[in-house]
Amino acid sequence: MWGALRGGWAEPIWSMHVPPRITGLRGGSIVLPCTFTHPLHDYMGKIQVIWKPDIFQCLVNNHSTETGSFENCTRGQEPSGRFRLAGDPRRHSLSLRIAGLRFEDSGEYKCRVVLLGVKGAAYERSPGVTLTVEAQPSILNLTLFPGPLPVRVACTAAGKPVPNITWLGPAGSEVVQLQDTPGLWNRTTQEVSVSRNGTYTCRAENVHGRVESSVLVGLQGPRGLPLLLTILLPAALFLLAVLLLLAFCARWKGGRESVGRAQPGEADTCFPCQPAAHANGLPPAQALPQPGPSSPVRQLPVSPAEDPDSCTYADLTFLSPGAGRRGPQPAAQSPPAPAEGKWHFWPQWTGLVGAPGDECPPGGEPGQWPGSR
Repeated sequence: MWGALRGGWAEPIWSMHVPPRITGLRGGSIVLPCTFTHPLHDYMGKIQVIWKPDIFQCLVNNHSTETGSFENCTRGQEPSGRFRLAGDPRRHSLSLRIAGLRFEDSGEYKCRVVLLGVKGAAYERSPGVTLTVEAQPSILNLTLFPGPLPVRVACTAAGKPVPNITWLGPAGSEVVQLQDTPGLWNRTTQEVSVSRNGTYTCRAENVHGRVESSVLVGLQGPRGLPLLLTILLPAALFLLAVLLLLAFCARWKGGRESVGRAQPGEADTCFPCQPAAHANGLPPAQALPQPGPSSPVRQLPVSPAEDPDSCTYADLTFLSPGAGRRGPQPAAQSPPAPAEGKWHFWPQWTGLVGAPGDECPPGGEPGQWPGSR
């Protein structure tokens, strides 16, 4: 095979083999093969490797026995270089590796070999290898336009070759294509109209693969609220009401437990009534009735010197455990007047209240209520 040499024609034993074209995928890596032969079988000098257009050029010692990559035969910012020598010139390989392929990497590449120190010992294959960078399909955007049925759905996909878009919908649904707009940078947008609720899938496909993306049409709640929000909002309100009710019950129970209760065998503290003058002129009330055997109230002792009828009121207070350590209690309000001839128990004073007109309040001393002392 004849090849162009610097300064003349080469012997037929010079040769170089490269594929006419090769395809790579964007983001991937590819190796552009390039092999050669030369007539100087005993050549031990330096070999110059050149990749065009303006990729790199470097020198390799033909007599070296070192293995590994050639650090000076590279170009790029990556640790190993986005463009680097993948072959071994000592073994007649000038192959080029390109990493992180981009669309702009597409084009024609030429390899050239020069045997330094030998006049006219150079070879280059023309035309070179043509690289085409393509891409797998991808869906860039899937848009559902709001409104009543039928609604519009648009799908934008990219890839090289430009992918074909097809739609998948619920069984029996009709998808009407409105427009198909080719875009720049290997993009395309297809807009359709759908008339039924359900899930619709945009499928983009080319020779390098297939990708899908879905959108849910319809299933809206009242006034356009999504179905999920329509379900979750009442549930959240119900949960809030339950929490408020539990908090109220806990507070009410705590308030009841704060009132002292008599325990079995606990000593009772009694405040005997003292006779008092009635400013309103009403006669004193009848003496307290005797408690029954099952009643938790014990009868107050009355000294022989006192007239039983003069005691118009009795108050009985039960001290719960630890009551003395609770600190001051809030001031109590006056209880409402009980019905005549009946005895009543008021939890806030834990005592027995006499008939109307009695002057002895439930604190043991006339004119004074518990908590006012």
